[in-house]
Amino acid sequence: MALQIISGFVLCLMVLFATGCGQGSDAVTEDTVSATPDDVVDPSPFTGEVVVNDTGMATDQWGDDDYEVATGDGEAPVIEDDTLTLTVSYGGGCETHDFTLVASGVFMESYPVQLGVSLTHDANGDMCEAYLTAEYEFDLTPIKTLYQEAYREDAGTIVLRLQDAPETMPDLIYTFGS
Repeated sequence: MALQIISGFVLCLMVLFATGCGQGSDAVTEDTVSATPDDVVDPSPFTGEVVVNDTGMATDQWGDDDYEVATGDGEAPVIEDDTLTLTVSYGGGCETHDFTLVASGVFMESYPVQLGVSLTHDANGDMCEAYLTAEYEFDLTPIKTLYQEAYREDAGTIVLRLQDAPETMPDLIYTFGS
């Protein structure tokens, strides 16, 4: 009788061991995916939102998480046509991050006119600690429309004054129309 109990116990252990082995390294190998840098890195820029803050609301409602704007060679912000492209670095890696360019609703009178803008970052509660760098594009059409309505001109030039911009950042000069 004791031999039957021991045999049954050993048999149960062997079944458990065999079942557990099926979920070991063989299962990992079946789920393993190979990737190249081309598969992982998406070269297309992310899209940020542009908001005209004509009510004077605090910009932190669009986000107040930390970030850095790159200003080095090949990474300096640039405006082409109606698009501002800039490179930002920030901590995260687990959630989608939102960048919003918040423009004041009031121009500073000079020649050319100037407009205060703030770049806001909402990390959406991302607590991961990777340090990411990404390129973002912002469609400046709402700012152009604001100018065209204020000055009743189709063409114009606006110097965008980015709040808390690094000293090494070049002026952001937005020229549109004929």
